[in-house]
Amino acid sequence: MRAVRTAAALACATIVAGAGLAAADSITVTPGSPRPGQQVHISVPGCATGSSAHVAVSPAFTTNVTLYGKADTGDADPTIRQELRPGTYPVTAYCGAGTVQGTISVAAGTDPSGDHGGGTNNWLLIVVFVVVAGVVAAFVFGRRGRRVS
Repeated sequence: MRAVRTAAALACATIVAGAGLAAADSITVTPGSPRPGQQVHISVPGCATGSSAHVAVSPAFTTNVTLYGKADTGDADPTIRQELRPGTYPVTAYCGAGTVQGTISVAAGTDPSGDHGGGTNNWLLIVVFVVVAGVVAAFVFGRRGRRVS
């Protein structure tokens, strides 16, 4: 039972740590180093929808994107320009009367897997691994305590 509690606590800590990363003060880009032609997800803190449209612009995007509100953030899924050279590019979000600044680091070449829809959610894989390991540990340690007479 202790193993199950430990695995559950570790899984919760992993989820909380992943949520803490999303609460940055600047624009968050996922995946962190996209390639030309790849679609990314941006999240802009403090830029939820308002009376006017909120927009994010960057020379790295194929077009300016309208942010859709999600809790306290504005989110969008722009595509990185296909002909873009590797480097760091500015991203500016216009949120009503305010602006939020960020950057995007574009990697070289195209995605070798051919997947232009985004990156892997590594934190989700970690959570699944921890939960499975906890279940296996609970089973192993639970069987150890039983004696056959």
